[in-house]
Amino acid sequence: MVLIVMILMLASCNGQKQQEKARALYEEGVQLREEQHSEEAAECFLKALELLDDVRANNDSPLQAQINDNLGALYLKHGLFEGAFGAHNEALQCFKQLGDSTGMMNAYRNCGRAMRSQEQYAQAKQYYDSAFSIATLINDNAMVSDLYLEMGRDYYMEIGDFAKGIECVNKALDGELSNDDIDIAHMTLGILYYYSNNFDEAKKHLKEALRSERPGLKMSVYQTLYAIAYYEGDYKSAVYYQQLFSDNMLESEHQHSSETMQRLKSEYELKAQKNAMESLHRNHSLKLYLIIALSVIVFLVILLIIRRKINENKIKALEKELEMRNKIMLSNKVFVTAKNLGEHLTSDTLGFVLDDSDWDDFISLTDMIFNDFSKRLLATYPKLGKWDVRICCLCKNGFSNQVISILLDTQTDSFYKRKTRIRQQKMGLPDDKRTFEEIINAI
Repeated sequence: MVLIVMILMLASCNGQKQQEKARALYEEGVQLREEQHSEEAAECFLKALELLDDVRANNDSPLQAQINDNLGALYLKHGLFEGAFGAHNEALQCFKQLGDSTGMMNAYRNCGRAMRSQEQYAQAKQYYDSAFSIATLINDNAMVSDLYLEMGRDYYMEIGDFAKGIECVNKALDGELSNDDIDIAHMTLGILYYYSNNFDEAKKHLKEALRSERPGLKMSVYQTLYAIAYYEGDYKSAVYYQQLFSDNMLESEHQHSSETMQRLKSEYELKAQKNAMESLHRNHSLKLYLIIALSVIVFLVILLIIRRKINENKIKALEKELEMRNKIMLSNKVFVTAKNLGEHLTSDTLGFVLDDSDWDDFISLTDMIFNDFSKRLLATYPKLGKWDVRICCLCKNGFSNQVISILLDTQTDSFYKRKTRIRQQKMGLPDDKRTFEEIINAI
């Protein structure tokens, strides 16, 4: 009996030590994540989870939930959406067992973000609604406002329900937003009103957003103000907003260049250690599928189409400004990455990274050139998803099947099949004899 008691005591001590090691690894991972060392942070989180599994540390569920929550955020940042959802869902189950309402609320929100990133909009809405219900129940007014803003900006704008998006963001403004989020809310309302063709309201909110000192936010504001001025034929204002866009772009690049280099370095290390991380994580369902690149910034070329008949003096003045505009537009990563891939297939050109903001900028610029192409496309074929729209915009800009398949990280024959599915299932044109490109160019 004494021997059994001693064995149990030793096992208990060993379990406690492993839990302490797991907590130390978790804290180290948090620190590494803040320093943007993604690979090392993920390794710490996975080792910590493995230790907790080994000792069956059910009494340490809060730690397990926190580790999964951080791991999910790390995956989401690097575009590993399935892994992000799995980790956040694990955290959600732990918070449910603990009866932690705040933890459940945040986990529901994070699950919604992961689903939205995979274009699973119906599931994303369910998770967002669950987070909203808990925030309302526990009177977390700040979270309620944040959720209204996030749903208006990242959900309703994504699915094209601009009226509902405007309603949500207005409710967020009536709530408890931080000063930075107030500026973001005004910017979001300006863009939503622009998409709704309510230019007066759009300009009012965009100018409110200019109180922000953040160059990146100002770039979005000036880009939208430029589009409105150009649409209204106010070319003098359009050139003015274009110059302000350029000034803020340079400032933003200067402020964030060191951060970008550090992030790319971390992502490269994360890719290099993929096999080791999968081995550490073999007792879990998560796997890392990395879409990482080595390039930093590429440039985009666009041509402005002058649709209004103006006098000769105005044309000459506008042509002088077109040169400067083209240089600015060369900063879009999607266009110039595709252009480089079409000209030279090398290890350098194949090492690229594109995030949602690059794609959003690319679609916005395509709309400016081709008279709101994406909006007219979605109005004609509302079943198209986010990636479908991106493919259509790439085709509209004249990129080859080979280039687009590389951007999508897929084989060329798989891309042909995907175009066929889009045309037959989402566009509803199974009997149309035109090519996919002919259909796109007719819009």
